[in-house]
Amino acid sequence: MAVTVLLVGNSRLHWGLGTPQNSGTGPLLRHWHGNWPPWRVQPATMRWAAVGLIPPHLETRLGPWPPPVETCQVPLANCPAHVGVDRALVAWQALGCSAGGGVLVVDAGTALTMTAVTASGSFAGGRILPGVGLQLKSLHQGTAFLPCVVSPWARAWPTLPRNPARSSLATDTVNAMADGVIHGLSAAAVNTMTALAAAGVIGECWLTGGDAPLLQHSIRTQLAAGQRAARGLALRRDPHLALKGLLRLGTRADSAGLDA
Repeated sequence: MAVTVLLVGNSRLHWGLGTPQNSGTGPLLRHWHGNWPPWRVQPATMRWAAVGLIPPHLETRLGPWPPPVETCQVPLANCPAHVGVDRALVAWQALGCSAGGGVLVVDAGTALTMTAVTASGSFAGGRILPGVGLQLKSLHQGTAFLPCVVSPWARAWPTLPRNPARSSLATDTVNAMADGVIHGLSAAAVNTMTALAAAGVIGECWLTGGDAPLLQHSIRTQLAAGQRAARGLALRRDPHLALKGLLRLGTRADSAGLDA
């Protein structure tokens, strides 16, 4: 039976539809970003979690739904309860899909979070930075003349850098802002990856979140030019790590006869 999964994010609602077979590295049956998905939701089999505020239109539907998944229900050893459930889910899911060794997950959403897990499945900490949209917004709000530039994946974005692989600096303000934010966030991620790889904590890095495609090329380029410890890191991207984590968690709970 197909199960609906939902992550209430800070900026959007992230919906997925899948079966236990979709809780690995393959694609979900369907996914949707919006107020309500275009498929029938079965409340009894819902799996959901929230890191953002629950919008009013959802609150009216919560009655028959099971309780939301919380961080303490994600089987990630030594993970403090105050860590966001989204971070716990993506880290646990990436570790389960890894080829072995520890992992670092870079989740490029409203905030850019980095979450590390050791090979034994133990939470190893992380970092949190303002994401692409928040940084661009703050540049506009905190200065007198820098323009208002929305997140590159929003419909209103008119000036996505034409060649993200270019090595030259931007010559216009909007692209200079976008390039600065993208390369800055990528450098922060690569710095973390390099340090953890050199310490033998991780062997893989995973990218997820809506802005991950913006950062991927810059991260790859910086890794290739960096220290030897980082050059051998596997870099993988899965846009639905959190949703697959919810689906996989529900599968484990159901098979054990538990109510997660």
